Amino acid sequence: MVAIIRSSSSAKRCCQYNETKVAMGLASCIMAGNYPCEPDDLSPRQRMLVLQKRLDLNARCKKGCLHIVLSFHAQDKLTGQQLGQICQTYMDHIGLGQQPFLVYQHLDTLHPHLHLVTVTIKADGSGNRIFHTREAVAKDTVKQIEKQYQLTASQGRTMVPAKLESAQKLQYGKSPAALAISQVLSVVLPHFKYCSMTELNAILRHYNLVANTGRPGSKTHRHQGLSYQMLNDDGRKMGPCVKASRLFAKPTLRYLHERFKENSQELATRQQRIRTQIELALVSDHTRSLADLGEHLSRQGVRAVYGFGQSGRLSEIVFVDFRARAACSATQLGDRYTPSGLAEIFSAPGKALENGQAAFQSTLRGPTLWEHAGQTGPKPNDKQQISDSSDEQSLLKLLLEPGPEQHYLPWELKKRRRKKRQQISLQL
Repeated sequence: MVAIIRSSSSAKRCCQYNETKVAMGLASCIMAGNYPCEPDDLSPRQRMLVLQKRLDLNARCKKGCLHIVLSFHAQDKLTGQQLGQICQTYMDHIGLGQQPFLVYQHLDTLHPHLHLVTVTIKADGSGNRIFHTREAVAKDTVKQIEKQYQLTASQGRTMVPAKLESAQKLQYGKSPAALAISQVLSVVLPHFKYCSMTELNAILRHYNLVANTGRPGSKTHRHQGLSYQMLNDDGRKMGPCVKASRLFAKPTLRYLHERFKENSQELATRQQRIRTQIELALVSDHTRSLADLGEHLSRQGVRAVYGFGQSGRLSEIVFVDFRARAACSATQLGDRYTPSGLAEIFSAPGKALENGQAAFQSTLRGPTLWEHAGQTGPKPNDKQQISDSSDEQSLLKLLLEPGPEQHYLPWELKKRRRKKRQQISLQL
């Protein structure tokens, strides 16, 4: 059993998250502790207002709402009644057994887990100070509940990932988070070439994973911590963060710094193929924007990952070569491949084509390769080919040229039709 406690200033936000899962059929409200009636007899708004009104009794408390997640092992087969008893026992141990709380059972993962929403404000408006030591209290409580209900212990359990040659995209809820993340990292970290966290995250983004070092000034950032978290297909974070120290291979920040130094020695060799593929894409007549460039590179096994700044403007491009298993940022490749450099190329198509041809020829050094890449112009030394191609072009132009306009109109179409006279019959 694992317990995660998060504090919030709004009970509405916490309840809305769970009620959205209920509306989608991915969760259900199984218990309303210290409520006047059962949860099925109340609407979602009524369940939320009980907690929100309790928060309004103490305006000085900034974060009086708690969102607690209780996760169990997949082998723990628990009924709804047992889950309710565990929640009540947990709330009693942390000193909030008399507070109103809601229990939601989420069904979108393989392992059973509950979400508890409660408040620390008492009925008289005073706050509960027990959460100054809530981490120590929560750990002791978890151990007692595991012994009491014979649950699988969370500490001392290690998961050994299978040795894989390739990894698949992660999907939240399809497999245990720690095990799935370990399997992806066992393929990416030792076999791919990267020199920074930006390049590593560009690779991990393909597998719906991200590595977090914490915001500047945070506790995680000050102590050089590292955690991994799943993403959905839209790039939004899903599920809890898993510390690097909890994973099997211990892929901590110290390990990554060692990999950065080793990979920097092979920087020139992995840059050459990516640079060549970009130049080939720029030479093509169909490459007129960043979207066209990304499509052309994807067919060659290179993926362009775009990074945007706080203002919403494109600030960085990382090219990931999945065939060579290497990643390289645009700044390392040169100013020509940065967002500003590519913007200048696409703003002047003619100039970009000339530069692309020169770079292509200087890299490959061969006129035959240039023709194979798609050059269609005739050679000036071969007069016979020039004459044949000119005859074919003139004949094709004659066949496709529209004919002259004819202003002549036949007499039958010019003749106006006579109006019929109305015949009046007089009947005497």
